This record gives sequence, structure tokens and C-alpha cells, in this order.
Amino acid sequence: MSIFETSRGLPADDLDALLRKSLKCAMLSRGMNEEELAAELTKRLGRSDNPVTPGLVNAWKAETKHRWHLPAKLVPVICEILGNDSIQRLLLNEKMRQSLDLGESVPRVVSLLRSALPQKARNKRIRKA
Repeated sequence: MSIFETSRGLPADDLDALLRKSLKCAMLSRGMNEEELAAELTKRLGRSDNPVTPGLVNAWKAETKHRWHLPAKLVPVICEILGNDSIQRLLLNEKMRQSLDLGESVPRVVSLLRSALPQKARNKRIRKA
């Protein structure tokens, strides 16, 4: 789940700042520096002839490098490498964000519903399974 809240009408500059901050935070939480992320991206993308450089990764997360933007096609790969989907979540529209939240809450809702059943009904269901 993302640590950053966004709204539907977020201005492009604010979204850009959130994307940069999210990348920086995801890298810090994973303990990965620019060199490591660049090397892993280069490897996964098969770009040995045109490698992703640490300087480019730094530009994607730098607050002052507004000419450099994280390419959308790399977002899923970066999220997979970092084990953090906060960047992808920032790009979701409100409807998709709500659907994702609903899907993630299903186990909790099922647990609450099961706990609301009388004990006798719960035991009966367990024996049938």
C-alpha cells in the first residue's frame, strides 16, 4: 500500500514530485542505491548495449531534475525490483484505487463475517470442508 495519498485532480507537477519521492523512499526502504537499481534494470531489460546509469536513476528521483521523468514502461519493473508498488499505486485513477482497496480488504471482511457466525454454525462449516 502506498504511503502517499493522491487525489483525482492532482496537478502534474505534484504528481511528479510524489513519484520522485516514492522512488526515493522505496529505494531507501529496500536499502538499494542508484548503482544497484541501475544494474538490475539494465540486466532485466537486456540493455547491456545501452545500460541504465546510476546518474539517470538519480535524475528520476531528484527533486530538482524536472527535465528527467521516470518512464512509465519501467514502473512495473522498478516496483518488482524494489518489492514496493507505491509508484504504481500513485498512477491509478480513483476507481482503480478503490477496486484495489476493496480487493485487499476481502480477507479481513471474510474474517469478520466468519467471526459473526454463531459458534455452532462455524463448527458445522469446518466439518463439511
